Amino acid sequence: MKSSVLCGGVFGSSLAATMALAQPNVTFSINPDADLKAISSLIYGINGAMRPDGLTGLRSGGNRLTGYNWETNHSNAGHDWFHHSDNYLVGGQPNPNPAAAVMPMLNEAAGFGGSAIVTVPMAGYVSADANGTVGPGQTAPSSRWLEVRAKKSSVYNNSPLSLTPNKNDGYVFTDEFVNYIESNRPAGLQNVMYSLDNEPSLWDNTHPRIFGETNPTFEQVTSKSIEHASAIKDVAPNAKVLGGVLFGYSAQTSLHGASDIDTWVSDEERNANPRGLYFNRHLLREMHAEEERQGRTLMDVLDIHWYPEARGDDTRVTQNVNTPGVAAARVQAARSLWDADFVETSWITQYATGGAGINLLPRIQADIDELKPGTLISISEYNFGGANHISGGIAQADVLGVFGREGVYNANRWPLENSSEQDFAVAGFEAFTNFDGEGGQFGDLSVQALTDDNETSAIYASRSTENPDELILVAINRTGESLETLIQIAGEQGYSFAEVFQLTGDSAEIQAAGVISLEGLSEFTYEMPAFSVSTIRLTAVPEPNTVGLLLLSSQLFLLRRR
Repeated sequence: MKSSVLCGGVFGSSLAATMALAQPNVTFSINPDADLKAISSLIYGINGAMRPDGLTGLRSGGNRLTGYNWETNHSNAGHDWFHHSDNYLVGGQPNPNPAAAVMPMLNEAAGFGGSAIVTVPMAGYVSADANGTVGPGQTAPSSRWLEVRAKKSSVYNNSPLSLTPNKNDGYVFTDEFVNYIESNRPAGLQNVMYSLDNEPSLWDNTHPRIFGETNPTFEQVTSKSIEHASAIKDVAPNAKVLGGVLFGYSAQTSLHGASDIDTWVSDEERNANPRGLYFNRHLLREMHAEEERQGRTLMDVLDIHWYPEARGDDTRVTQNVNTPGVAAARVQAARSLWDADFVETSWITQYATGGAGINLLPRIQADIDELKPGTLISISEYNFGGANHISGGIAQADVLGVFGREGVYNANRWPLENSSEQDFAVAGFEAFTNFDGEGGQFGDLSVQALTDDNETSAIYASRSTENPDELILVAINRTGESLETLIQIAGEQGYSFAEVFQLTGDSAEIQAAGVISLEGLSEFTYEMPAFSVSTIRLTAVPEPNTVGLLLLSSQLFLLRRR
């Protein structure tokens, strides 16, 4: 049996039914019993001030953290602001408690039962003062900096880790920092994860007063990662450590032009992997070897940052520019994370992949499976632009669907825009984390969901371990025209009702669009509005606050009011 559902492109229009089926533009095939994979709750995390409903994690990151002194809370802005050392991270307060730039994040995350990522500096030095700009003649080592050591025992034999660190000894210790966090972590906090600095491939650019102006090498970043991961695990053996923390595609391949790449990447490897992610592979290989030597896991998670290089109208999609060409490129951009057949317009596909698709996550996973099995994947910074436009809402929803389906462990969106310009990005989150305004969420188990046209559409599907009789779909129309969509549901489980919630360009608020009766049906059609995200909840029984009855074309519909 089939049912047809037609939705107008105007918010608030009722769902109507017709017994005659229009020829579908797109077919979605859903199998709730196939390709089951756990969805990590940590993919719904953020950096910055945006607070969508259903948020699960916070991160303390960014360039400032490379020069952050946890003992005094002094930090250095590097190239971001005149190499300025100050108390910016604690609102200009002098002499606050240790780790005062981090503890508010931990307390907030604990308040909603979430997780937090703490960045551990490892470039070599952190700010010694809050006395303003550091000039070229004061590059470390100098009195403007304190040396970072991974382990306190490297300076003081048999000295215990202290909760009142010595602020005058010229050193800052990673293991003492982690010990302070672990000793003061608030109740209710699900996880504290530790990030091995921030974008180390750019240290020479972002923090030349700390690191100098020579590109970091494979050897430097890897040895520092091993050293500081070991110190973290000494104190918090069960904490997840995020390594790499790499900015962009070229960091994953060459560490932005590291001078020793030929030392570590052989001709044999280049021939076997002609467009390989060579630094990723090097880090995985060396970490695995050290873990075998130490008999413990040091780097639990390989972390990257992803700001798409895709362009439309000769403009990068990460900009808050919403011309038709930029919007069209933006709503496709998430496909570079997984679709080998999709070739974006960017320098990456022009110069780095030889015209092939980027296919990023499957390539990373293949490297992990080969070199360090069991390592998780994180994207602790990303932004697809257009946060004040429906194209940005679509891209945000699309990337969350990809993260869940592809098994990403952690993700945190980074703001590139003012908080007043994020409404559609927030809605893109809430299509997964609070689509009905009452806590309705995408499930924790990804199931098979396929579209026959990736260019025009996307479909994601989930079940919940707490409510296995519920099926949640997130359907995306990437085009400027409505799409008649045939939705086919395989398996023995029957669904009685489908509640529809829509995000379109008319408003940055997700709207309840109606409820469809599906008794005995294995497929139905649904007209997706132009440029839209539709969250569809299939259940055996409608939600109790669904009110009103409407009988159209011999089909029973329930119209939902929020």
